[in-house]
Amino acid sequence: MYDRRVRPGDLLDGRFRLEREAGAGGMGVVCQAHDLHTGEAVAIKLLHGDRAASARFQREARVLAQLKHPAIVHYVAHGVTAGSMFLAMEWLEGEDLGERLKRGPLAVADALHLARRIADALALAHLRGIVHRDLKPSNVFLRGGSVRDVVLLDFGIARVQAASVVMTGAGTVLGTPGYMAPEQVRGDPLIDARADVFSLGCVLFECLTGRAVFVGDSTIALLAKILMEEAPRASELRGGLHAAIDDTVARMLDKEPETRFVDGAAVRDAIAALE
Repeated sequence: MYDRRVRPGDLLDGRFRLEREAGAGGMGVVCQAHDLHTGEAVAIKLLHGDRAASARFQREARVLAQLKHPAIVHYVAHGVTAGSMFLAMEWLEGEDLGERLKRGPLAVADALHLARRIADALALAHLRGIVHRDLKPSNVFLRGGSVRDVVLLDFGIARVQAASVVMTGAGTVLGTPGYMAPEQVRGDPLIDARADVFSLGCVLFECLTGRAVFVGDSTIALLAKILMEEAPRASELRGGLHAAIDDTVARMLDKEPETRFVDGAAVRDAIAALE
């Protein structure tokens, strides 16, 4: 259902004509709308939630507003209208990577291209001091269903390292089990770009093998494996994988941040050398 204060046909901020609800979650709803300024379809995220949800919503809007990259969902506008906070972004048609991977792994060339493109998007974020912290297949969208045209979504729990106000304190775990770096699982207070490198390694591993790096019967078991077990080699699950690719994925998945690639730019350059 829409927020009680907005309905299909409503005009938000004098610019966006709501057309239909496209999805809903714990923090609000996403609607398809018509942008009267450009004539294009846009996605409108409407918030309903508590103060913490509001802070994350505003953080996502501010982060997206400063990240202009073909592999990052395009920011259009944000604000408050009819008592509701909203964030307008480009409208995407296609499917997310998680849905695609249900049908099996990707071709090696496609997996490397996808990972390099996401790494390039992360390179821009990391250059601005922004750590995504929730990179996973469902947050990677395939425009038109193409694995060659991917878009990074959902900066709702992104951390701006230079920010004077930290959104969460030490001991607080934010992220998605199965794609979190060990330091995220521990709740370390300082999470940097190397956590995104680990998460991208998890995504690349899954693209190559068709299964997640870590599998557990419960969240606790899964988190324990991330902390205690070494990640399997991708070559153990996909025969014929070039050793250099196998080594690159393994380095991204190293439990020690100091051993991983330092940021998205370093991953991009390493993958480019493999293609």
